[in-house]
Amino acid sequence: MSIVVFWLRAGQPFVETFTDDQLLPALAFAEARRKDKDEQGQSLNHHVVLNSELGGNVGKPGVSDELPADYSWTKSHRGGPPESGTPPRTLA
Repeated sequence: MSIVVFWLRAGQPFVETFTDDQLLPALAFAEARRKDKDEQGQSLNHHVVLNSELGGNVGKPGVSDELPADYSWTKSHRGGPPESGTPPRTLA
């Protein structure tokens, strides 16, 4: 069990579990719970949430002290000017 869909119906909690290789069925299940309606057309479920911790995509617990060789960002540089002679880095 590494994918879980939680939802509330009439104030009662419900849960459905899925394995790592069932991401698409889990997404479809969550979407179906979001769209469930009663006879008057009102939503049956509230707070539908999908949570996952896929085994192949989770690293070791904790924070790593290992940084890439060219990493020089620190909190003290946050919001300040870039280092002289070096253009600011962007994600684009």
